Parts: sequence; structure tokens; C-alpha cells
Amino acid sequence: MGNADTSATAAAHMRTLREISGPLARKGDTSPSRAKPAHAPAPIDLGLLDHLEASRAEIVAAVRDANPAAGPAPLDEGIYQWMVDATPQLDEDRRRVHEALAYRQGLEHALRAGEEKVIRRHACPACRTWGLFWSRPAQRAACVNRYCSDAAGRRSTWTLSQLAHHHIATQAERRRTAT
Repeated sequence: MGNADTSATAAAHMRTLREISGPLARKGDTSPSRAKPAHAPAPIDLGLLDHLEASRAEIVAAVRDANPAAGPAPLDEGIYQWMVDATPQLDEDRRRVHEALAYRQGLEHALRAGEEKVIRRHACPACRTWGLFWSRPAQRAACVNRYCSDAAGRRSTWTLSQLAHHHIATQAERRRTAT
């Protein structure tokens, strides 16, 4: 377990997202009373394209911050392996930050592809029960344990970044204590 596994998972989710994003069917009103558009729709979901570009830019910025001499970044899911290969000199803390970045992006890619079950594979960071689910309106993971709540009595919720950092820290702790 480690940076290579996290990067491979993020790359696999990005690959899946790219594969399902091909020419997407347009959702919306298809009633015959509507006027026909003057031009053809975009061959890919532009929101998805923006998401993939933002993800790539975030990885490139993190790598360039750690290693300004890193070679050119790939344009596909190979960017996660490039991040690992271009930053072998990182200390343990910075390496974990990079792992959490890749892990969070993997979660984001999976959620955009409709795979909300990736959230259920995480224990709640507060109560450690396996009761997390993805709340689309809040854009956060929420715990279903009724005893897991904040001081105001609201259910505990977690951002993808918080889940990623907790997951990576838990993995690091397991590696450290394994003998």
C-alpha cells in the first residue's frame, strides 16, 4: 500500500470517467415544440472536461511546487504515476499530502461517474462505524450513526479532502505499526 496504489486507483477512476464521457446523450427537453439548435451540441460534457482539466492542473501545480525540474506532464491518467515518479525526494509528510490529493481526486472521479459506493468503503472518521453515504445536495459524506453528530445535533459530515487525509493517515499508521 502506498503512493503507487493510491495513484493507480485515481488513474483507474479517471480512465473510467473518460471512457463513459464519450459522446454523451444530452439531457433536457426533447419535445417537438422546441426550436432546433443552430449548431450541434459539444461531443463531450463540457463540465466533465473542465473537471478533468482542473484535476490535471492541480496535480501539475503540486508537482511543480515540489520539483520545478519535473519533465512534461502527461495529458491522460498517467499524470498520477508521473506525480509519483517526479517527486521521489519528498519527506513523509509531503508524500502523504500528495497521496491524499491523488486519493481525493480518485473519489471525485468516481462520484462524477456515478459510483457513490466509493464513500461507503470508508469508516466515519469520528465514530469509526461503516455508515457513510454521499449526500449530493451537501456535496459531503454523511454518517448515518444517529449518535455521531456535532454539538448542535447535526449529523457528522466530511468533505472528500477530509476523507482522503484520514484514509491516507490511517494507511500510514497501519504501515508504521505493522511488524
